[in-house]
Amino acid sequence: MAADRTRDMLTVSPSLSDQAYRALRKMITDGELAWGERITERSLGERLGVSATPVREAFRRLEHERLIERRDGRNVTVADPAATDLAKLNLIQAALRGVAARLAAESATDDELTAIKNSYQLSITQRSTVQNLTPAQRISVTREFHGLIDRAAHSEILLDMIATTTAFDLGERVRAVETLRERYPAEKGLDEHREILEALLARDGERAEQLMRAHLTRTGDFFLELRRLADNEIGATARSDNHGGANKESTGKELRG
Repeated sequence: MAADRTRDMLTVSPSLSDQAYRALRKMITDGELAWGERITERSLGERLGVSATPVREAFRRLEHERLIERRDGRNVTVADPAATDLAKLNLIQAALRGVAARLAAESATDDELTAIKNSYQLSITQRSTVQNLTPAQRISVTREFHGLIDRAAHSEILLDMIATTTAFDLGERVRAVETLRERYPAEKGLDEHREILEALLARDGERAEQLMRAHLTRTGDFFLELRRLADNEIGATARSDNHGGANKESTGKELRG
């Protein structure tokens, strides 16, 4: 069970509060704790197999990162970022990961570059079996490619900053794949990944940064547009329910890769 797997993560060292923070943060970024979901120290402590104290300390750190919100001074919920917040986070993420790509081109080891290349090759191989993959599995390949580049920058500070900007993007991407299915525009992203990889292998930091920023700006705008269309469709459905029904168009048909 999910709770049992999480509990297995917690040991004596490092501190329980650090472990609780990492476990809760992962539950938020993986979508296990939904946007806007009400959470309590007691229930999450039971889920992690610890007392409320380390969870309370983890809450302070998560609140500082704006991953959770405290309402009325008591109720705590997972943050539910507005589209405007996500747009800003996308711009920041593109800038930070552009810097990571530049640093990776300049300082990645040969083994790290090989791992990035292998990750890209895996994504190409999986194109022929994409129908057998879950949306989360499809997205995980892309996340691995970007994660390898981030880590090859050899900057813990940069990694922490990137982690904050990407805290809410997994759910958006999984929903996009679920909504569009075979219409999901994966080919464009793969072409851009190839260009980024070529710049990294050429040790061209400036080009790697430019390509990464352009890639993430484009994909971020795509997911935000998908969310806007989905929100509009939900609003149209609600209005039709109140006024005897109205025709609605499929979100997927409005998007083009």
